[in-house]
Amino acid sequence: PDAVESYVPRSSAYLNTDLPAHEYSPDKANALLDEAGWVRGRGGIREKDGVRLSFKNSTTSGNHLREQMQQFVQQMFQQIGVEMTIENMPAAVMWGDFWVQSQFDTAVVGITFLIGSDPDVTNRFHSKAIAAQGGSGSNTWQFKNDRVDELLDQGTQIFDPEQRKVIYDEVQQIVRDE
Repeated sequence: PDAVESYVPRSSAYLNTDLPAHEYSPDKANALLDEAGWVRGRGGIREKDGVRLSFKNSTTSGNHLREQMQQFVQQMFQQIGVEMTIENMPAAVMWGDFWVQSQFDTAVVGITFLIGSDPDVTNRFHSKAIAAQGGSGSNTWQFKNDRVDELLDQGTQIFDPEQRKVIYDEVQQIVRDE
């Protein structure tokens, strides 16, 4: 299958088809990290100002497909001097406070962003949907953007599909850019 450029499914009329294609380029990644001052240190892992370029990735233990993907991604990051450690856990732990209260660095999960055919993603991207900050929703990655909040508020008040498409195209663009 083709790469997915948005959280909106390909089958949705609200898919922003103008998003740029992702590009896989370790050379560009290395150049950007070099330019940003991250130099290779112990074990080839980059460091800057005494901080190792390292993060944890988690998913549910025993999910072999996700675990294989983690190992592949871990190798890709190692090639550019980034350390990704794998810290998986049983589902009961993963989907408890660890997930709900955003206690992860990064996570491999399967999420459906749209409910039915409606393009509203307020529950996933509005700053008021960050449970770890007292909100009510599923914005577990703690995404915050004032323009996205404004657009999501507008989108829930408009019924015309063409006007909504313009709004949700911009939301997809901002989420993608960030």
